[in-house]
Amino acid sequence: MIVTSHKEGWQISTQRSHGLLVAMLAYQYDIDLPNEVMVPTLIAIAEHDDGVEETKDKNNLTPAGAPRHLMVDDGSEGVDLTQKRSVMELSSSNSQLNALLTSLHIDFLFNPEDRKENKELDEFMSEQDESRKKLLKDLDISKKDADKIYRFLEWCDAFSLLICMDKIQPEGRKMEISESPEGKMSEVFYKSTGEMTVEPWPFKQKSLKVFYEYKVLNQLKFKSTEELDEASRKAEVHRKEFTLME
Repeated sequence: MIVTSHKEGWQISTQRSHGLLVAMLAYQYDIDLPNEVMVPTLIAIAEHDDGVEETKDKNNLTPAGAPRHLMVDDGSEGVDLTQKRSVMELSSSNSQLNALLTSLHIDFLFNPEDRKENKELDEFMSEQDESRKKLLKDLDISKKDADKIYRFLEWCDAFSLLICMDKIQPEGRKMEISESPEGKMSEVFYKSTGEMTVEPWPFKQKSLKVFYEYKVLNQLKFKSTEELDEASRKAEVHRKEFTLME
């Protein structure tokens, strides 16, 4: 979950809502990919963080009982690979390209030190290393081309997270997004007219509208995951819209 503070409690967005925004950004991105690559890539972009019922995840609460943001350590020993194994099963059943991009994303999330400290993680990542080699061969895609397509996914993912986490700075202050598929560092900021813009401009159109959905939980502390799940199910869905303009 993506959790931010709100004047009425907690603002919560699901990974799936964030994934939809990632796909919206990717759909408008000016990149030349053939249809047989673009469509599976868009699906991988939208679904790369799927794999669990988020509001029922047993690690969804901090030790203090607050909803846990995805980037906050859950305090447990080791790494829970349930979601990673599940999303790889889902992506593999979709297409080989989906599986390749999802595996590259998992590889992006963990550094070599993580693997040294966790035998189960190291074994899983070794499986993924071998799987990617086979997928590259079966798809007849070079590692260079695969990395470019993955940078496309990662760029859109990073931009969506900045938006959903309300990280983009006011008063025209620029923030780095990530390295684009073309190898250039992109920056985002608000224009004086209030619209968000990106430099260099990467989209097909001169302006576009995007959104993500969220819920507001008035309760600050929860006794259990079940209590959080019930509150989330009952909460009203809101939409936050943004205009991006060149």
